[in-house]
Order: sequence, then structure tokens, then C-alpha cells
Amino acid sequence: MLIPYLIKVSLVLAVLTLAYRWLIQFETFSKLNRLLLWLNVAAAWTLPLISLPSWGPVEVQNEFHHSIPKVVAKLPILSEPMATIQSQPFTPSAEMALPAMNVADWISAIYFSVMLVMAGYFLFQICRLFLLIARGQNEEYPDGTFVVHVAGTSPFSFFKWIVLDPSMHSGLALNNIIAHEAEHARQWHSTDLLLAEIQKICLWFNPFAWIHQRLVQENLEYLADRAVLDNGFEKKQYQYNLLNTVMQARELPLTNSFAQSLLKKRIQMMNRKPSHYLVWSKYVALLALIYLSSAFVAPYRERIVELAPKVIRPLMKPLMDEAPSIESIKKDSTENLNKKEEVTEAAPQEEDAASAVESARIARETGPKVKGIFIRNDTLHWVITPLTTWDQINAMKAEVKKFNYDLIINKLQYDPLQSYITAISVHVKGEGSMSEGDDGDDDTSPMKGYSGFAYKGGLGMQSPLPAPLKAELEADYQVALAIKKEKEVDFFEKKVISGIGSSSGGSLSPDALNGENNRLSLEKRGFGRSEQNTLQFTDKHANSEFYINTNRSTREEVSKLPIDKIKKISYRENNQHKTYFIIHTK
Repeated sequence: MLIPYLIKVSLVLAVLTLAYRWLIQFETFSKLNRLLLWLNVAAAWTLPLISLPSWGPVEVQNEFHHSIPKVVAKLPILSEPMATIQSQPFTPSAEMALPAMNVADWISAIYFSVMLVMAGYFLFQICRLFLLIARGQNEEYPDGTFVVHVAGTSPFSFFKWIVLDPSMHSGLALNNIIAHEAEHARQWHSTDLLLAEIQKICLWFNPFAWIHQRLVQENLEYLADRAVLDNGFEKKQYQYNLLNTVMQARELPLTNSFAQSLLKKRIQMMNRKPSHYLVWSKYVALLALIYLSSAFVAPYRERIVELAPKVIRPLMKPLMDEAPSIESIKKDSTENLNKKEEVTEAAPQEEDAASAVESARIARETGPKVKGIFIRNDTLHWVITPLTTWDQINAMKAEVKKFNYDLIINKLQYDPLQSYITAISVHVKGEGSMSEGDDGDDDTSPMKGYSGFAYKGGLGMQSPLPAPLKAELEADYQVALAIKKEKEVDFFEKKVISGIGSSSGGSLSPDALNGENNRLSLEKRGFGRSEQNTLQFTDKHANSEFYINTNRSTREEVSKLPIDKIKKISYRENNQHKTYFIIHTK
């Protein structure tokens, strides 16, 4: 899960860094810019860990998470290679003591290797700085900073230490340099530089992490320059001293240097007029972009609690997923099935579903404590059903781990309404390695379930299930089919909306078409309730497209529908001003 997480972080950081560079970089609100740069970083690293709440662009997020796995699956280098698995137990030979590395393992190995090299060099630079400071002659100032005299060194600051060679600068120039570096020390600019460096090490493969570091460095120089000028130093003389120092500069990494080579930009910023208050709209736009970015990276059902240390998981868990759980959907759907059986004669499929649900209930009461796990004769059997939650998968992982195997989920795809699993890819690592996947018949069909077994020294996939797990799988599959049937029109509506591209519109209940509301709807929307208590459409919709549930219809046919037979009216207008109506009936 680490590599997909880092890719999501990189995606958000790239978008926000580009937006900052194009919109904000040369605005004179440098203090606000400093805050915004770190807000971008905080957003990049936290948005992929937080489920989008109800106020977010949920439709965009759902569509993104539903479509992207298909694209990734078609890229051979990103998809996990599928092995042909035998159902018999697997016993490794002496020659296979070390399992072969797959693509994901190689990517992880390369990533960590480069990161360790860069981290080692980073620590070397820190040690070199402290050695340089320790060798110099320290002079403490009243504000708590230390001026360290080191012969032949260009001026720079590192936290509270200002390192320079006084003999290389005149009296006025020396005052300018100390004032500039003292501002870096006073405002703790070294913290920004170190954090930017750590982020660059973690995201060394992302060029925007390097660009972000440079933007942080530039903004810190603008802040120090502005503070010096605000303290009464003469601008022209200060700029001349800056130019003179740059000519003899030799910069050190991880430091705030008076002689930073971005000279032209610094002088332009010092001469720039204060930004107009209207540029606040740019900041609002960037904040809106942070909000929109969450739709493309935030997890929906795949909770990230397992990435956190065990000590803080109870604190994180309530923040990770506030959406209704699949268990609640399953419970509601099961209740609906039972109600239908009481009112009408049950169909054979519904009888099977009810029987499977009851068998699963008995199995859970008498079987294993962990859902989807059954242990018999020192062999662990496991099954992932369409309604298995991420918490339950984590519990299964812990049980499988006791048998010295790692259960890894490479792909977990849900239906468009996030009610059940439609596709999964599983990889088991340990003494040997196996991978397989299962997909539903289409984007809205639940997968039929995925199972395997493990024991000390062997494993297998899709083995015959023990009776309790088989009953549990059948129960969940039938409930998922019932949810699909219940949500059929909603799935169809999402398909229509995605097919017409960008659109506007909404949905409303027939109860909203009463009295004055009905008159306003007829005038503004072009539809409402007729005097005969049926739907009514004005000539505005002569060329509109109509559907009754999932079936294509006409304006005349939908106008005959009684209002009391209608559950919901959904409508969308595309860029060509054509309106699509989907009438949900009871």
C-alpha cells in the first residue's frame, strides 16, 4: 500500500505546486505564502489518508475510484502478474528457498535504496554543518543568535547560528548581512528547509518535490529581505551589498544564505509594489483546488488505519470512514428481502438467499470469531465475499499472518455506489507466493467471492470451502445481488450522467411538486404536476430524452405516469442544453 500512497501524495503535490507557481509565487504576501506552501504539503500527505466526507465531491470521487483500476490493470508494469495456481498444497523445494521478486517488489527495492542513499547524504550534510559551526569562534547577540566567525566562508544561517567571515565585508555590508541572517534565525526558516529536504528524500522520484523545495527557499529569502527593509535599511545600498556578496559566494546545502543565487528574483520582489487585495481570489482558487484534489486521491472504503501505529489506531479509526458501512447496507437489504417475503410469494432465488443468510448466521454463531476465517485440522481457510469490509480483511490478514503468510490486496474495486466489491486481486506471500483475482460480470455485478487456504509449509487458492464459509459466501453474494437489483436504476442513472459529460441538474421527490413550488417548477424547469395528478412537461422539453427506470421512453408516455407511482425524478442538462430525464418508479 505504500507505493500507491506515495503516488497519490505526488499527484496532489504536483497539482498544488504548479498552482502555487503560476498563481501565487510573486505575490508580496510572503508570510501567507509560507503558510500556504506548508498547507500544500499537509494536504498532499493527509488527503490520501482521509475518506471524503458528505460535503465533498462524492460523485467525482466515486467515478474516479471506479475507473482508474481498469486503466491501471491494462498497464503490464503496474499490474501484479497472475500465476497459474493449483488447488493442491504448495511445498517449496530447496532451490526455491528465496521467492522470486515481482514488479512491485523491484519498485519498492529501488525506491528504498535511493531514499536510503539520499538520507545518508542528508545526515552527512548535517554533521558537516555542525562541525563547521563547532570549529568557529562564537559571539552571542542579545536576541539569542550566535555569530560564528569562520575564515573564507560565505554568509549563511542555520537555526540560531549565523556563520560568516567578518574580514570579507565592510561595516555597512556586514550590518546588512547580519540583519538578513538574523531574520532567518528569528523566524526559524531552517525548519522549513529541513522539512522540504525530508520531503524531497521521501519523494525523490517526483520532480515537483524538488520544485517545491526551491519555492520554499525563494519565499524565505523574500521574507528576510522584506524584514530587513522594513527595519529601515536603505534599499539601494542593501541591493548593492547583495550583488557584491553573490559575486564571491559559495553556497552550502540546507542553509539560508545571504548570497543565494536567485538574485534577480529577490531584487524584483524588493522593488515590486504591494499586491492588490483582489489577488486574494488567487488564494481562494488554490484552497478550492486543495478541496477538489481530495476527490482524486482520498480512499473510500479502503481504510488506512493499518498504516498507523497500533497505539493511535483507536484515535484514527473514527476519522477514516464516516460513510455508511457495507454491513449496514447488508443489514438493510436483508431486512428488505424479509419484508418482501412476508408480503408477496417469494421467488426461488429469494428463498435461496434467505436460506443462505440463515445458514451464515448459524455459522457465525458457532464458527470462528473472525468473519471469513475457518480453521480445521491445522489448516486455515479464508474467503473474501462481496460484502467483506476493509476492517474484516485486516482481521483476516492477522489470522493468516499466524501461519507465516502475508495476505496482500493488490486491487479492490467497488460498484459505482460503493455498496459491494466487484473485483479483487489477492497476493499471498510467505513460503512461496501466489496471486489471483476475481471480477464480476460487469461494473455493477458483485464478484462471486475469493478464497484460499494455508497451513504451516503450504498454501493454495480457490479451494473447496468448509460448509460455514460456503454458507457465508452464498449469503453475502445473494444479498449483494439484491442490492444490485435495488440500485439498478441508480446505476443506470450514473451511466447516463457519465455518458453525457459535464452537466447540471439534480433530482427531486414528487412531494416537492405541490402548490407554489409546482408553479415555479413548471416555469423554471419546464416540468411539474398536472391537474390530472400526472407528470407534465412543457414544450421546453420537446427534444429532451426520457427514461422510465432503465427503459427508453417518450414525453407522451412519461406524462401519463401518476404522481403517486413515482419515487424520484432525476434530470441532467448537458452543454448542448439537452435534458435527460430518468423517472424512478415505485
